[in-house]
Amino acid sequence: MRYPYDPVNLDRWTLTLPDQPPREVAVPHAFDRETSVRFEGPAVYSTVVEVPDGAWLVFEGVSYQAQVAVNGEVVCLHEGIWDAFSVRLDRWAGQTVEVSVRVIKNGGSTFPVKSVLSGFLPYVFHTFGGLFRPVRLVVSESDPVTPKPAAAPRIAVDGSRLLLDGKPWMMRGVLTWGWYPEIGRPDPDEATIQEEIETIRSMGFNLVKFCLWMPSHRHLELLAAAGLEAWIELPLWAPSQEPSHQAAMSEELRRIVLQYRHHPNIVCWTVGCELSHETPAAVRRQLTAMVRDLTGCPLVKDNSGGAEMYGGDLREYGTFYDFHPYCDTQFYPVVLDAMEQGPRKPMPILLGEFNDVDVHRDLPLLAETIPYWASTDPELNDQGVRWQHDLPRFLPVTRFARPDEQHDRLMESTRTKALFMRKLVHEAVRSRQDYAGYVVTGWRDTPISTAGVVDDQLQPRFSPEEMRSWNSGDCLFIIPTRRPPWVRGGNRVGYLDPFAFEEGPVFWKIGASLERTRTSTLEWRIRGLSGTVASGVWTDVRGEAFEPIEVGEIWANLTPGEYRLEVVFGGATNAWSISVEPSLPNDRWHEWQKDDPLRRFEDLPMAGSGPLLASWWREDFDPSQRTLVCLSEGEVEPCSFWREAGYEFVGDFWNRLPWAHQWHRWLAVSGDSAISEDLLARLEQKYHVERVMVRVDVRTYRETCVLARVHTPGGMWLTTLRPDGGLGAQPVGVSRNPSGSALLRTLAN
Repeated sequence: MRYPYDPVNLDRWTLTLPDQPPREVAVPHAFDRETSVRFEGPAVYSTVVEVPDGAWLVFEGVSYQAQVAVNGEVVCLHEGIWDAFSVRLDRWAGQTVEVSVRVIKNGGSTFPVKSVLSGFLPYVFHTFGGLFRPVRLVVSESDPVTPKPAAAPRIAVDGSRLLLDGKPWMMRGVLTWGWYPEIGRPDPDEATIQEEIETIRSMGFNLVKFCLWMPSHRHLELLAAAGLEAWIELPLWAPSQEPSHQAAMSEELRRIVLQYRHHPNIVCWTVGCELSHETPAAVRRQLTAMVRDLTGCPLVKDNSGGAEMYGGDLREYGTFYDFHPYCDTQFYPVVLDAMEQGPRKPMPILLGEFNDVDVHRDLPLLAETIPYWASTDPELNDQGVRWQHDLPRFLPVTRFARPDEQHDRLMESTRTKALFMRKLVHEAVRSRQDYAGYVVTGWRDTPISTAGVVDDQLQPRFSPEEMRSWNSGDCLFIIPTRRPPWVRGGNRVGYLDPFAFEEGPVFWKIGASLERTRTSTLEWRIRGLSGTVASGVWTDVRGEAFEPIEVGEIWANLTPGEYRLEVVFGGATNAWSISVEPSLPNDRWHEWQKDDPLRRFEDLPMAGSGPLLASWWREDFDPSQRTLVCLSEGEVEPCSFWREAGYEFVGDFWNRLPWAHQWHRWLAVSGDSAISEDLLARLEQKYHVERVMVRVDVRTYRETCVLARVHTPGGMWLTTLRPDGGLGAQPVGVSRNPSGSALLRTLAN
């Protein structure tokens, strides 16, 4: 905060906790590290102050209730974490006085999490309590926390597009929940903020979304100085439905908005997040109107995430659409299609949270150091209101907490998988006209998630070079080739795999979304192991700012092998891995027979009496018969393939199918389940079972299997992979799916 005169920072206090001797602490301070995390208070802070004329005490942040006394006389009772408050000291001018602050935090029986504006941090770790932001002695003729006028809006809305300072602009944001475990409170120092800013800018982001917490005013000022914008999501999440609680929270929200509205780099406000059924439409309408009236900001929304995604009353209020799609990768394109504007009221669509990708974190380091937030001791790490509390349960027992090759391999494998996923999804967003921006979940790994673009040690998970092609002002992308199959009397949604082909002609259309309007030339080349095998140009293509447009076509004849497609347009570059498979004779499967009650393999002509291809498990399979079982129902366990998962590729099978960690090969065959462990256990009573592709859930570290070899006399493979595709944007049918055909061929051989 800015004050009319240089303030005195009151940073030395004495903290008194029940059953503990008083101790000196430095403020800002949170008392949770000094006692049980379940302790709500009271904690008493005291200090001695020499009071000049015209003095005020300014508390920039106390969590949650602060009872302030001067020489034992209570002079102020404040409730609220996120707004500053002041105490006038004129009565004691010229005296030396004792100031004490009795603090009770939220999260206990006095102020339950849902009854106050707790935000989301209690669901990340726990609540925090104390004088968590500076306390200052300020000399001023007027109240130092008197709200300043609202900043003039810099953001404008033009239909479904955004303008910033009068120029076309697309939001590229990163989300933070305010998780700073080193200090135990959401109040990083200036050096930490500057380090964050440097990394955020290097990764290509242009905005930080403060999700359900309020940063310090200095935090916002430093962002502005670095040219970064801010989205403020007010700390309303899963609130109590008690009318008195909602009225008190509404008043607290008003105070917060008044204190923050003067920051010119706040370009977007949301009243709350994923409110579902908790907040009545009338309350959301009133709060949205309040924020718009107090700020004048053109981008205000009641409910980040929206009722269409999270349920509840479908009446929504605000000036933009806001969705939180958390999809498995093969489904992202069709979900993005479903959320496009169509004939609805033209407003910008912002993806207020999206594209989280959990990875394997450095568990050996955590197992060695045991930070408080990974501890099994409930005094340090009580579950509280969290629905997810996996880390302390699996850390002592998982094999991936050992510093060995398995850990290293899984860490890098999940990192490269996350990079592929994020790149693919961001390109899909940039290819669609209606989307005016996005916010990536999230900035940093937390106790409940490892989806950060930086890890627990604040080290970047991806380099600027790895992110530049998909998280910059300019983005080039492959325009998908449509191939709607004819199924049972009509066409259905269908696409071709952009990354895998059979030998012969290959074809792509390339699109661009550009930060500024310009005319340029598309240059492309295809590189194989021996160098460039094809290249070309498309000249004089004009692209308008942030209007996706086709900038050229690519056609070439390729032989089987691995390739890299590289494109350049107007200074923007991008590249993709491409695989070309040998073509198969039409009668390749003629001698096989199939047991296909789910009709997944209708495009494969099978009329023989040889090996069996099945889409369902039967206990009476002939063990002497060679059998491939592709499971999607019945003996399966539902799970994502991409999100929250890592994979181990076990055995020499992967010498014959060299797809381990080659993530572009898996897009067209990824499933949505794992083989039932009960089924595998039954089979292991009779046969040796090899788990060839093991799914590791990187939130719980439970291991399941998506590809297994059962050593029956005839030989059997079980898998939940999908050689027939058919999920989301996957090709439909083996005959349209080169990766699926290659997978099936290798299993058959």
